[in-house]
Amino acid sequence: MEIPSKDWVDQIQEQCNDDDQFNEAAEWSDVNVVLEAGEERFWLKLYGGEIIDTMRYEPMSNPLGYDVVISGSAEAWQQVHDAEMPFWKAYSTGEITIDGNLLEANRMHEAIVRMAEVTGETLVGEVEA
Repeated sequence: MEIPSKDWVDQIQEQCNDDDQFNEAAEWSDVNVVLEAGEERFWLKLYGGEIIDTMRYEPMSNPLGYDVVISGSAEAWQQVHDAEMPFWKAYSTGEITIDGNLLEANRMHEAIVRMAEVTGETLVGEVEA
């Protein structure tokens, strides 16, 4: 799968919405997240335990704005996706950063981590199968 791409973001949405841990962690969410991978940006709406909408993010065309920005190079996201590097390591070394409303980001910490991890876990399962 190409990272970054809309297919990648759609896969994140599908897998998060099917993940009980994500659903529980995001149960009380009402957050707009921008996911940056290199130069590409994607907007995700987290609401009531699910990602209910995604689209490419264009700053002047998205009237809803964002609360939290999660950004990293395409290479860092690829390593997280391929389960070569855990999200927490990418975050703690600064390869992936979180910005915006940090109070909201801290409140949504578990959901954000789970959102970043679910695609890598499924990919590992697919490779092993």
